[in-house]
Amino acid sequence: MADNTYQWVCERFAEVLEIDPAEITRESRFADDLDADSIDLIEVVNKAEQERGITIAEEQLYDLETVGQLVELLDAQAPS
Repeated sequence: MADNTYQWVCERFAEVLEIDPAEITRESRFADDLDADSIDLIEVVNKAEQERGITIAEEQLYDLETVGQLVELLDAQAPS
């Protein structure tokens, strides 16, 4: 599932930020590398909640810095 989640996250950020998904890696930092702000992150997380039927507490987003960390968080919330 992790690869699917990673691909999904890259595609969503590419849409939101209007960039090429190939520019996004697991190590990409939201602010430093992607120029994404908290609103962009919340938009992607909201889509994940809707499409995947999961719930992410806002506090869980505070410490996220990289795409890889977000992928791990989404996978941890996935129904098994």
